[in-house]
Amino acid sequence: MTDAPKLYLWGARTLFLGRALGLSAHRNAVAVLCAGISAPFEVARDPAEPDAGYLSCRTALIPPNTLHHLRCGDQAMAFLYVDARSDDYRRLAASMQTGHERFGADLADERAYLAVLIALQGGAPWREARNELAAALSLGAPAQGDARIAAALQDLRAHPDDTHALDQVARKANLSPSRFLHLFKAATGVPFGRCRMRMRMGAAVRSMAAGKSLTEAALAAGFASSSHFSAAFRRCSGCRPQSLSPGG
Repeated sequence: MTDAPKLYLWGARTLFLGRALGLSAHRNAVAVLCAGISAPFEVARDPAEPDAGYLSCRTALIPPNTLHHLRCGDQAMAFLYVDARSDDYRRLAASMQTGHERFGADLADERAYLAVLIALQGGAPWREARNELAAALSLGAPAQGDARIAAALQDLRAHPDDTHALDQVARKANLSPSRFLHLFKAATGVPFGRCRMRMRMGAAVRSMAAGKSLTEAALAAGFASSSHFSAAFRRCSGCRPQSLSPGG
């Protein structure tokens, strides 16, 4: 694996793969499944209480908006970010075998998950790896069916810089805003607003990989400024977009 971290955009999910970032205690706006690819890492039992100590594990699920701190050394880590209101989060939470006050640990099919991450780290194609990851994590594919939602998703991907206001998107789909939100959540597993933001962040990261500056990438993806993009990205992942390169 190269030194540059990789960011894999997986529908409404985001997978970070790379060396631990050495972050101080922080919160993420979304839930994150942490995995030590080559060795165990440590999770603070309570970052606000230094005497509480750390727990060693290979996988841990941190709920959204939860203060947490990891000690990973210099090893490669994987961080899978999922929306707190998604089916993904509920399934992952149910798969953690050990419950702690602030997080869950020990994924049920941990060995299979780590095996896929190791393969991905070694250069396995993302198109194949993502299917194996979904199987290892028992994450279902988004519900198929409604062509109106599929068209809205395609529009989000193709034109991330557009406003995509809810009333306009719903009108284009010939749906009321409330009905559109219901169908969108059922089809994707995440709320419309969160998905719209993820699409914009993904577009900005890809633009940076193509050679655009942070400001150019942010504006092209519909952010008001580079600081707006950086703040949104850091809220989601805990790191700055400048440190990443896109995966497959």
